[in-house]
Amino acid sequence: MSSFKEDIVMSTDIDARSKKRAMLVFVGCCVMQACGLGTVLNSSSAFFAIVPAAVGVDMGVFAMWITCYGIAALFGTFFAGILIPKFGARIVISLDVVVTALCVVAFTFADASWTWQFMAIGAVMGLTGGMYFLYATPLLMGAWFGKKVLGRYLGIAQLMSGVGGALFPLVFTSLSTVMGWQSAYYLNAILLLCILFFSLTVFCEDPAKIGLHAFGAEEDEMGESKSLPGVPLKFALPTLAFVLLFLGCMLSAFPGSFNSFVQANAVEVLGPEALIFSSTLMIALQVGYIIASLVGGILVDKIGVRWLTVILYAILIVCYVSFSMASTELALMVTAFFFGMNNAIVTISVPMLAREHFGMKAYDKILSYCMMGVGLCGSMGAPVIGIIFDMTKTYSGSFLVGAVIAVVAIAIILLSFVPAKKVREAHWEA
Repeated sequence: MSSFKEDIVMSTDIDARSKKRAMLVFVGCCVMQACGLGTVLNSSSAFFAIVPAAVGVDMGVFAMWITCYGIAALFGTFFAGILIPKFGARIVISLDVVVTALCVVAFTFADASWTWQFMAIGAVMGLTGGMYFLYATPLLMGAWFGKKVLGRYLGIAQLMSGVGGALFPLVFTSLSTVMGWQSAYYLNAILLLCILFFSLTVFCEDPAKIGLHAFGAEEDEMGESKSLPGVPLKFALPTLAFVLLFLGCMLSAFPGSFNSFVQANAVEVLGPEALIFSSTLMIALQVGYIIASLVGGILVDKIGVRWLTVILYAILIVCYVSFSMASTELALMVTAFFFGMNNAIVTISVPMLAREHFGMKAYDKILSYCMMGVGLCGSMGAPVIGIIFDMTKTYSGSFLVGAVIAVVAIAIILLSFVPAKKVREAHWEA
């Protein structure tokens, strides 16, 4: 009887410590999204508006850093799926954060002679940022939260990159006008280093390693990562289900490429005098993303990832058509707000689809491959949109192409559920 009571007390203690650690990981992921992805990428518009003119370089030369970032991030995401399970999230993410912060500081040395230097910085940032901007948060949240509660917490953590993208451009721009553009980069580096407080103290990719378990997990979700339920990697990769999932995830990144052209489209439609108004569209877009992440995280726990993805794509397709026809400030503002919701496809739907299709056994590897697809299409989207604009002298054609790609993407994602079910039935291991 005494032993039974001791087991209950021990179980209760483990549950309490697991919940506390999970919440700390959750807060850490929120900080990582806001101060990482939210500053380096989502707030890059502030630097694009100031740095090229201040340094004396062409916009195309300066912009090469973000192109090289996208290409290098493919490899960064791939290596993350290998390095984090091998060396641990604490070491890998912490080193990545330090290197990324140093790259941000390196921008302050830019002058008119710089060309390849921007490309080199972007490449290094892609290798490191690719490991934690998009990959680490769903990996850590998936490890520390059970399936029934994961969606809402993941949604909140991911939306913080939108909060950062809405707030920090204003901060960086204001600081640049008062203290010079270099000071904005220094602040960006300091914000990145704030992630270290959590990466060094609470981040762990496998709760079982420290004697804990995922918060809100069912009995079969507890245990070491190798014994978690799911489809082994060797049975998951060589399947039609994975190929379709990879293609669907890859095409899901294409809408994000339009984020950089929302302002340019407004100026093209309304004229140069709408330049100031066009900047407010990015705020509306980020607010839409924040709301979609918050509501989507709750909905995915209620209705499942399949229907959440259908809803997000339906909104996206309507927005594409609306952008192709919008000719007033109100129409552009409303469309930008709803268009911002497309970002939740990558941050919520993609990681949840990987988990839904193949379980947790090889989740870290499968997610890294899916995110490679996201990075691949993300790096190619902007040039494609630019080429279409150069050919047609309007963004309307690009938006209609985006609508077609969105229809193809959601069709592929829905088709992937059929072979995925067969793979689970044949190879699922409890």
